[in-house]
Amino acid sequence: MTKRATARLEDADRVDVRGLLGALAGRHLFIGAIAIGTAALLYVVTGLLPSTWSADAKVMLDARHVSVVPSEEVMQSLDLSEPVILSEMAVMRSNILIGNLIDKIGVELLETALFDGPRPEDTMESRMSSLTWAIRRDLNVRREGESYVVAIDFKGRDPGLVAAIANGIADTYLEMQLANRRESVRQATTWIEEQVEDARIAVERAEAAVAAYKTERLARDGGSVETANQQLANLTGQLVTARAERVAAEAEFDQLKTILVEQGAAGLAKAVTSPVLERLAQDRLDLQREDGEWAGSFGTEHPQRQRIRGEIERVEAQLATEAQRVIDLRRNAVDVARLREASMVEGIHELENRIAGISENSLGLRQLEREASAARQNYETLLARFSAASGQDRLQRPDARIIERATYPEVPSAPRPKLMAAFGLMLGGTVGIGLALFFEMTRTTFRTRREIEAETGVKVLATLPKVVGSNLQEVIAGLRWNPNSMFGERIRQLRTFLLMQGRGGGNRVILVTSSYPDEGKSMTAMALAEMAALAGKSVLLVDADLRRSRLARDFGWAPEYDLADFILERADLAESIMTDEDLGINVLAAAHPCPEAADDLATDWLAPMMDELKRVYDVVIVDSPPLLKVSDGLVLAQVADSIVYVVRWDATPRAAVAEGLDALAGVGRGVTGIVLNQVDPKTAEKAYGEGYAAHA
Repeated sequence: MTKRATARLEDADRVDVRGLLGALAGRHLFIGAIAIGTAALLYVVTGLLPSTWSADAKVMLDARHVSVVPSEEVMQSLDLSEPVILSEMAVMRSNILIGNLIDKIGVELLETALFDGPRPEDTMESRMSSLTWAIRRDLNVRREGESYVVAIDFKGRDPGLVAAIANGIADTYLEMQLANRRESVRQATTWIEEQVEDARIAVERAEAAVAAYKTERLARDGGSVETANQQLANLTGQLVTARAERVAAEAEFDQLKTILVEQGAAGLAKAVTSPVLERLAQDRLDLQREDGEWAGSFGTEHPQRQRIRGEIERVEAQLATEAQRVIDLRRNAVDVARLREASMVEGIHELENRIAGISENSLGLRQLEREASAARQNYETLLARFSAASGQDRLQRPDARIIERATYPEVPSAPRPKLMAAFGLMLGGTVGIGLALFFEMTRTTFRTRREIEAETGVKVLATLPKVVGSNLQEVIAGLRWNPNSMFGERIRQLRTFLLMQGRGGGNRVILVTSSYPDEGKSMTAMALAEMAALAGKSVLLVDADLRRSRLARDFGWAPEYDLADFILERADLAESIMTDEDLGINVLAAAHPCPEAADDLATDWLAPMMDELKRVYDVVIVDSPPLLKVSDGLVLAQVADSIVYVVRWDATPRAAVAEGLDALAGVGRGVTGIVLNQVDPKTAEKAYGEGYAAHA
């Protein structure tokens, strides 16, 4: 199933809630009569039932407690989570608690109140079981909202007994809780006392083992691992410095070698600070300058130039010797840095080996110290717990308290005639609403897209909301002023769908028709033409309602020739078309009613006319007369490429829509789709355009 089909199915399931509410308001007297009658009937029937009394006590689960001693309690208070609260409520309904309550009140007294007399012939076990079941049957333990308050409610025929049982459940619950806490504290104190003695013996043994091991280790290692670690840290710092100096010396040596190879001794003289190299380089430069002066007047064989060349060679030999000496000095510095680094690395290895030996010997000591520390900590913890636990059984208090005791009921809790009357009022109202809804669902007009599509089988192209305006001119002016309104978005949606139908067939003739007058077909046709013009399309609006046109009246069109003049051959087609400069569309108007021109409508000349118009205009929109009033629309439908059928919301009868569609089918034409017009936004179904227009 495509996304478009899925959207239609979802839209079909939507309910016109506001429309239904409006319909219910119109039938309020009918609904009220059924509600009041049902309430009166239940009031009378309830008054005949026997009375039942009810009383309730309230217990608040309270985890707060008073700290008498500054230590942790042996018996922890309740963590009031949801499961804990439900568990405590189950305890209040348990057979153990109810059995204790029966013992306190008395078996015979309870049997007299609950069973109308004692049952001495039964066994005690059977009597207890019967009483427990009877009390549970009428006992209700509930939590009040999200609070920690639990209400204990009991109902019965004896007003004095119901209060006694409700209070007895609360009292017995607190007594059982306190007894359980005290017993738990006594058991915990006895166990802790035994553990304290065992922990004391373990501490003495562990500390004696630590002292013996320390004496043995000092005699064997002759030093501590802390001193060795300090020496290792100092030597490691020196190694870092020596390694940095070695790296710097190697870098300088490599750089000077490269300079000597690439630039010679003269380049090396510039890179290092050496007075000898600088002097020799300056001497060579002076000799080269002097040779250049002689070269201007004499050749290379001249004695003076040969002498200068010999001096230059001698200076260059000295430069090479001095450069090699500088390189050798840098190489020696690198070797010294490497030897120093290697010496420090060897010393570090020796210290590490020593530390490893000391640490290995210390493992046993650390293990013994940990064992002694753990034993001592365990002993101190147990001793503190024992001190805190001693006497705590006398300080225990329950984790709950009674905040409201059950009182003698003054009035019965059931039956409640007024309450049942209120329920009857609601029940009768519901029935009345259901009947009103039934009548609403059987109405004869359309309100939703789903209804139209389900009954006619024709797609609803758009749902147009009710617009404000006394005439069509005001409506179209509002559309031009705000084309992104909800009405504009729906018209744009309709325009887009209709124009997309003609992607393979060129320009289109779109016929807009309806079953009866005043259903909004003229407004739809005019708005569709205006929205097509705003989209840059060339548009011609043909006002084909030759009997009762409202377009010329509302827009004030007074052409020299109109459609009737063209039909009666008083003017040609071009003369009959006028241009509305404000709207930006061309109009073939029906300025005056002319039934004789309507009688001349025929497809033999309408088809060529529409073909000619489609060659000139992108869109030709025809405002047709109502189908069920005159036959003109059926003739015009023969020459249209698309037919839009307008149905007015909650006004057009369903039978009229079916009759109009059948009439079109009878001449071999089917509609492209239906437009649901004048939809009340307060009661009609919502659609995409409304939310989109709000953003626009």
